[in-house]
Amino acid sequence: MGFNRVTVLSSVCSVLLLGTRQVAGVLADDYTVGEVHWSTCSGDAVDGAECGYAIVPLDYTDPGAGVAKIALARYNATSSDRKGSVFINPGGPGGPGLEWATAGGPSMQKLLGEGWDIIGFDPRGIGETEPATKCFSSPDARQAFLANTVLDRGYDVAPDAADPGNRYHLIEQQREANALYQAQFALCKKNFGDTARYMGTTLVARDIDYITTLLDGKDALINFYGLSYGTAMGAYIANMFPDRVGHIVLDGVLDVEDWTALPVYKRLRDYTAGTDGTYKEFASECAKAGPSGCALAKQENESADAVLSRVDAFLDGLYSEPLPVPEATLPGILNSGRAKVYLLEALASSSQWSAVASALDQAIAGNGTRMLNTLNSPDLVDLERSAVTCNDIGAMDPPTAEAVVDEVVDVYQKESRLAFAMLTGEPDMGCEYWPFTPPERFTGPWNATLKNPLLIISNTNDPATPLASGKRALERQGKSSAALLIQDGPGHTSLALTSTCTAGAMRAYFTNGTLPAEGTVCAVDEHPFPTAEKANKTVLLAEAPQADEELVQHLRALGDLLLHHRV
Repeated sequence: MGFNRVTVLSSVCSVLLLGTRQVAGVLADDYTVGEVHWSTCSGDAVDGAECGYAIVPLDYTDPGAGVAKIALARYNATSSDRKGSVFINPGGPGGPGLEWATAGGPSMQKLLGEGWDIIGFDPRGIGETEPATKCFSSPDARQAFLANTVLDRGYDVAPDAADPGNRYHLIEQQREANALYQAQFALCKKNFGDTARYMGTTLVARDIDYITTLLDGKDALINFYGLSYGTAMGAYIANMFPDRVGHIVLDGVLDVEDWTALPVYKRLRDYTAGTDGTYKEFASECAKAGPSGCALAKQENESADAVLSRVDAFLDGLYSEPLPVPEATLPGILNSGRAKVYLLEALASSSQWSAVASALDQAIAGNGTRMLNTLNSPDLVDLERSAVTCNDIGAMDPPTAEAVVDEVVDVYQKESRLAFAMLTGEPDMGCEYWPFTPPERFTGPWNATLKNPLLIISNTNDPATPLASGKRALERQGKSSAALLIQDGPGHTSLALTSTCTAGAMRAYFTNGTLPAEGTVCAVDEHPFPTAEKANKTVLLAEAPQADEELVQHLRALGDLLLHHRV
């Protein structure tokens, strides 16, 4: 998973397009299955990168269904000892991936090894891949549909969640959301047709298997690095093709059993297991940094509870008195629902917590421009995320609004007060109304014995994919087929803060398959808040001068790709 507004940069690589016809979104017979084409990338691609596409079956169970054109980018191995291809998925679902080769290729090779071709790709329905998800006539039409609805403004939750009036208000908001889900999916049926059924992680896993053969040969093993939702993709690949696993890393683990078996509102208890821990660490690190390093800290040696109380009071106050924001790019209001979505998503970007604290402090003082501008920067262009999520989960009866609200209120009270923010910050709800059935849907089992073990990485405090999910993934896959590395730091995935220890473990794994010893915990190399002496940049810890500074810069570049433009 990946927060809706915390995402990779938009693609700078345009795939070479030949004149094609499309029928209901399905590519016509202008291409041959198995065709691979490479050409020069447009835009500011790094030297050594190339862009293109692979033609794959639209439906692996029906050769007559047509084809899909998967957008690819490749940063070629810079060592004469070429090892093969590594596919990169940064999460989402819905995030394009070409830039992980066209811009991030050199940094990925520094992390994984110079002998690997780094493959960025746009999964089905996403980015430059065809057919593209086309439920709305344009991205602007989608934004107009969402504007000032509960899906845009978030859920307003009263300071006292147990107040009976709060329950009534939340049920009304949930009924509005349900009607919106029904309307947008009806539009998808009308405008996109049954092409939407050919999206989803099962078919993307088959695409990676198929393209690996095209690029590296029929006996080649699959190598993959997935972050956030990309860990679900990696789990599909590993368990659908266990005899083909080469090197697979799952970084920031989404619980794949929850993903395929539970409605979204029933997943929140697991999803939010690390959210409040991350929030508390945000406040603790802010208090340690003091006023010179964190705008939310008002005096030296202030307690973390004082910082938390300041932010919580602001969020609660917005419930009854939203903040007018006339100077935003899209002027409007900052209500409690929107503000909590901002906070939830910002917790993922721990390298940017200083900027987050500054934006929150400005809003507390009456200027919510930075926060609202961030919230008004959409990263999805259509229903490409729903096309993946809903095809993965399968059909189920719609719950009542009361059932949804009662479950999430319980999570709110027992796990995280940002639980309702996750309903819109992670826009996966409403699949009960999805009108399509995919040709196939893999639902496990998730415990296959693998040809080569995979590597799982989890942070101690991750607001979206908690450490508990990584531990469950290890238990499920088994210690003969997986190992777990824990990174001792906050944020979403190991790229949230640099860790040369984690990077070294990944390099060793991709070099010769070496796994970290059981119980390995890697420290991070930087603080999320600056010190007084270096007030405008992230500060390396004391041991960092001995670290590989070039590696640190490459890790920061990858972190910028993953967690960019959202503070």
